[in-house]
Amino acid sequence: MENQKEKVTLQDIADRLSVSKMTVSLALRGSKSVSKERRKLICEVAKEMGYKPSYLFSKAMSLMKKKGLGHIRENIALINANERADAFTNLPTIPQYVSGIRKAAHNEGFSISEFWLNDPELNARNLMKVLRFRGIKGGIIVGLMENNNLSGRFDAVWRNFKFVVTGVRTYNPTLNYVCTDHFLVSYHATMRAIKNGYKRPALVLDRKIDDLIEGRFTGGFLKAVLSLNKADRIDPFFDVQQANEDISIFRNFFKKNKPDCIISLYNSPVRWLGEIGVDASKDIGFIQLEYRGGLNPRWCGMNQRNDLVGEAAVFTLRRLLSDDSGISQNFVTATLVSPEWVD
Repeated sequence: MENQKEKVTLQDIADRLSVSKMTVSLALRGSKSVSKERRKLICEVAKEMGYKPSYLFSKAMSLMKKKGLGHIRENIALINANERADAFTNLPTIPQYVSGIRKAAHNEGFSISEFWLNDPELNARNLMKVLRFRGIKGGIIVGLMENNNLSGRFDAVWRNFKFVVTGVRTYNPTLNYVCTDHFLVSYHATMRAIKNGYKRPALVLDRKIDDLIEGRFTGGFLKAVLSLNKADRIDPFFDVQQANEDISIFRNFFKKNKPDCIISLYNSPVRWLGEIGVDASKDIGFIQLEYRGGLNPRWCGMNQRNDLVGEAAVFTLRRLLSDDSGISQNFVTATLVSPEWVD
């Protein structure tokens, strides 16, 4: 009697196609983290090789379908890199990223495990242990607002897993990132002000924020004001933190430059204007670089579409996770999401 043919394993299929065992497993479970074409190829090869899932696995899948639980989901990490543990809910901008991430993760069949990078009990060793235990191969980093550098304590994590950053470009290491097109945000806002008849628009912006995005807000503004007469071009006002403590700094800027429209990321200039006797709702134009609305019906601004930034980060991560060739590790991509004007 001939020996019974050895059972085909996931590793056998992986070796045949030169992909990882995890990729084969995900493809056979219908995970969208593997491209449609690759899923089809893997399923065809598995059938050709005579692969049969284990009885227990088939039973578990059948039970899940009966209970309406859908397919088994791949887990990804959502890293809060902000100093505040509540940044996902109680800070500007960040909740929009997170909302988009959660929406796209759900649509792509990912489940999410959240981690706070500044948790005093978290270090590289135990984070990697948890990631591996949960079968997590990568994730998305959100919340960098003070600088572009990720904590050196977690270098081993960035080296051994695949991550995408939202909002800013990082250094040491430089990772794939997705953000709004800050240059266009400022450029379109300023050009809209000029189109609406304003002759002396002024950009009011914290220098730290502009440095964080490598001067792209300033770049867009300066490009736009080149269309004005040289005498009407006003240098950006960067002393936001100082003006919050000493209103005379802004008063002197305003008196010297006489802007007819303020373009800003914040609402604090509205308070400053009131303190120096200028009514922001009547006497001067006001444009928000991140439109939040609700404060004054006359205000308008730019929708940075940060929810789409979050969604795009998930799509970028999906590409990284499905790349078994390693080619994507040889270069870093930057994905920019176009803003839109909101009246």
